[in-house]
Amino acid sequence: MMNADDLRAFLTGQDLYAFDPATGDRVAQVAYDPDGTCRLRFADGRAEGGVYGVDGDTYWTRYDAFRGGAVNAFRLETLASGIAQAWHVDGTRAFIQTAQDSLPSDLIPGPAD
Repeated sequence: MMNADDLRAFLTGQDLYAFDPATGDRVAQVAYDPDGTCRLRFADGRAEGGVYGVDGDTYWTRYDAFRGGAVNAFRLETLASGIAQAWHVDGTRAFIQTAQDSLPSDLIPGPAD
């Protein structure tokens, strides 16, 4: 898992795409602004605002409506250069995040995955 410095550098000021780890489909794009606000735009065009922060080796997000408007905390695991798998702190898998607008083919699940 990423340490606090790596996590902060990966997120802060970045505009990242979020991919469903089960399908490889692009689900959303998230802008993590340096002031702690974030902007979420879903692939279907819906958009909403939110806030985020870094707390040690985890980060948290709270959006206006997504995930019920609740605070969710995550850890990031590096999958490849510039690509990270987010994990809820309870150990369940969340989105794959990267500044690239598509995942490399080796990270896209196949029919048997």
